[in-house]
Amino acid sequence: MKKPLKIAPFGKHLGIEILEAGEGVARLKMPYQHELTNPAGNLHGGAIATVADSAMAVAIGSVVGTSGRHFTVKLEIRYKAAVTDGVIIAEATVTRRKPRLFLGEAVVTNGEGQVIATAAGTFMFSDSDANTR
Repeated sequence: MKKPLKIAPFGKHLGIEILEAGEGVARLKMPYQHELTNPAGNLHGGAIATVADSAMAVAIGSVVGTSGRHFTVKLEIRYKAAVTDGVIIAEATVTRRKPRLFLGEAVVTNGEGQVIATAAGTFMFSDSDANTR
């Protein structure tokens, strides 16, 4: 039996929720919160990167299940627009699997469907429960 896919405590703190996950894809949402803004009142880039990274991790988790652990080793994000209210949605896909690596991509949109960021990530896979890097 697969373990239920979960958001890490940091992601929960940011209000991230899993909307859909399975077969190497995931869709997550995060609400705009004033506490997560930069001095200009826009959603902080780190918060946007976190939801993109989390979406890719959940997509990978939907593939590996309980067979091991995975963690981010590289994250590249390109910001396209600012977010000043509403929610953001991150849709991620596992694009490639190698023996110890997964590659993923995510597109982050605002509530109106406008792309606000795109991301690519590399994740290391370990078949043990030790979280070593």
